[in-house]
Amino acid sequence: MDMDNHPKKSSGFFDSDQDWARACIEGILFISEKPVKVKEMAQEMGLGPKKVESILIDLQEEYKDAGRGFVIRKVAGGYRFYSNPAISEDIKAFVKSNIRSHLSRAALETLAIAAYKQPITRTQIAEIRGVRTDSVVITLVDKGLLKEAGKTKDIGNPMTYKTTDRFLERLGLSSLDQLPPLESIEHD
Repeated sequence: MDMDNHPKKSSGFFDSDQDWARACIEGILFISEKPVKVKEMAQEMGLGPKKVESILIDLQEEYKDAGRGFVIRKVAGGYRFYSNPAISEDIKAFVKSNIRSHLSRAALETLAIAAYKQPITRTQIAEIRGVRTDSVVITLVDKGLLKEAGKTKDIGNPMTYKTTDRFLERLGLSSLDQLPPLESIEHD
């Protein structure tokens, strides 16, 4: 789409092309339920990816410098709004008082095992946890936190599982490389 002929930009509502592009990026991130890739935003707005990336970096700095309650973070290959880490304790207190946790201890344990040992079968997870995990794995797949990753060549060709981009998003990570080393967790 040609930016000069974009219906909203040309409506006279924005003082400049830059103001229009910034508002579009903020609006897209605000309504998105998952991280949005630069390429997707650029295509929708009729801008080059480098221009969109530049605006995102400017917005990140602006929010940081202004001490806003939210930030833009790059996670799981895209960008998304998050609450400002400086107010994380206040946010945690609010969440604890208003919202129940949606994942059981079994689900959290299963996710942790899958994150560090993936791709992994249900049987392998059960061996590590010491209990059957079939229903937990199914629930995590339904929630979009685990996904099928193929079958092994073992007897019966069991399905393997791995974590998803949604898992990364929920933890605020760009990649699994940002998980703490397992050794440091075991010794804490």
